[in-house]
Amino acid sequence: MPYLFDFSNILIDNYLAFCLGILFAITINAEAQAFVAQFLGDMREEDKNRFHFNALRHLDLAGTVLFFISGFGWPRSVDIDPSKFSRPRLHTVIIRFAGPLSNFLLASIISSISLVIEQFSVQTQMLQIVIGINLMVAVANLLPIPPLAAASIVDVFIDTKNKIFKKIYWQVGPYVLVLLLIADRLNHNIILNRFVMPIVMPLFKFFTKSFTFGG
Repeated sequence: MPYLFDFSNILIDNYLAFCLGILFAITINAEAQAFVAQFLGDMREEDKNRFHFNALRHLDLAGTVLFFISGFGWPRSVDIDPSKFSRPRLHTVIIRFAGPLSNFLLASIISSISLVIEQFSVQTQMLQIVIGINLMVAVANLLPIPPLAAASIVDVFIDTKNKIFKKIYWQVGPYVLVLLLIADRLNHNIILNRFVMPIVMPLFKFFTKSFTFGG
């Protein structure tokens, strides 16, 4: 994996980079969703609950725990009002995918900065941890489990009359995902290796050339 937190071998610089990577990832993810929501019509007179760039206010308990377990997680759900969109279902999907897309773009930008710094023979290991975390967040959102972005696509196909199922789907999803990925970590990342890593690793190697963490 690009970078998976190792509790048995904590290195201070890597630990700090990991924590900064989490804060960058959730902030850019949440703020991108809020920006696109506003662009598509969800305008509010006072939007301080969405636009504040305070990473700590974007932290979600389950999503943060997952970063330390599986290398990716999610921010607190961004509040949107679908009734303000001309095409509510489509626009909701676009908004939710704006988050992981922003993580991908951030990884790309940091990659460019890292490559420039390397020309001066400066170590960029910390930057590459941040790249790895953002790529993990971007790709993991393709898993169709709430609260990840791909779940919004599944939500489109759930009959609007099935409100009880939809409510359970979104409320239970995060806990199912946490339990699933805890089991995945205990079983040497079988699920991630099968569905996420084939996408993440080529991207990570491309962005960082020959640099990889953990093989």
